[in-house]
Amino acid sequence: MFGELRIRLDPWDVDYGPELSAEEEPEGQKSDVFPDVELPEHAWQPVYPAEPFLLDRIYFVDGVRRIDARVVVEGEPIAYGAFGSFAAGSVCVQDGVAQFGPCILDRLLVIGGGRSLDHPIPVMPRAAYRPVSTEGRDSEAPLQKLQEEMRLAEERLARELADADRTLVVVDGPLTFADPVRGAAVGFIKHISRFYLSSPKSLEVLRGLPTGARTPLFGLHGARRFARYSWFLRLIPPAAGDPPFSGIVRLEVSETVGREAARRLADATAWALPRFVRPRGMDPRAPQNLAPIGALEAHLRRRLGDRLLLRRHIQTLIVREVRSRGDSDSAGSSIP
Repeated sequence: MFGELRIRLDPWDVDYGPELSAEEEPEGQKSDVFPDVELPEHAWQPVYPAEPFLLDRIYFVDGVRRIDARVVVEGEPIAYGAFGSFAAGSVCVQDGVAQFGPCILDRLLVIGGGRSLDHPIPVMPRAAYRPVSTEGRDSEAPLQKLQEEMRLAEERLARELADADRTLVVVDGPLTFADPVRGAAVGFIKHISRFYLSSPKSLEVLRGLPTGARTPLFGLHGARRFARYSWFLRLIPPAAGDPPFSGIVRLEVSETVGREAARRLADATAWALPRFVRPRGMDPRAPQNLAPIGALEAHLRRRLGDRLLLRRHIQTLIVREVRSRGDSDSAGSSIP
């Protein structure tokens, strides 16, 4: 039916984009890749954890964000803005028990073009939006700023949680800090947008990686981020009809931890993380969206509150402001 084309089904729900979208890095942003960190590249083979890496606890850190209402700031030029909310939190797994940790909830009024307010905007009781400015002028700049603020909150939380012995913090997404902590923190990248590996040998190992095995460590150096050790891990085998690279995640840790510590962390993730995989059908991004992360995301979304209710209060606030100014061209009809 498909002729010579080898069609495979992307296992993720279409609303979340593809599981894999490996692309070339833009010129000037390419990372230098050092594949010989743990093994010479010609000797690469799947690596199984040598022995259980015993930890007292594992924290999973993640965040969710959303736009509650978009706004336009009139003037020359027009500026785009947004009322947005985000929540960042953690779930701790210890002695076989998972428990949610404290949550950071924040609401922002982001305005582009370098414009801003100097005071919070109360929309509802216990729902005030903190003014934030971004220099970006396009309509997506407020969302990018909201994402940036959420990442900073995740970073603060991860640093705090990792400041304890025998603790592993798994941060959903690229790791954003390089300085050492008492425990350990790794970035967990579930959407593969870069393979980094290019030699036939390394790609052969990655393609045939067994479940629970990882690639050898490789180094990543780039002008835009700190130096890291990285590795790929196979969570589950590809199902019939899946692409051969399906079920894989990439992890990374700052090079400041040292090569031997990075190797132990890579083994710890290979030993521990496949145990948190949920069956397909239970999560639209299975298997990469591990059970603690999926549960945490659902928990955090509930903390964001009712978006329709917030939007209605924002709309009411803006209409009152328009009418109080006497802007007849924008006064409009009553709110439905």
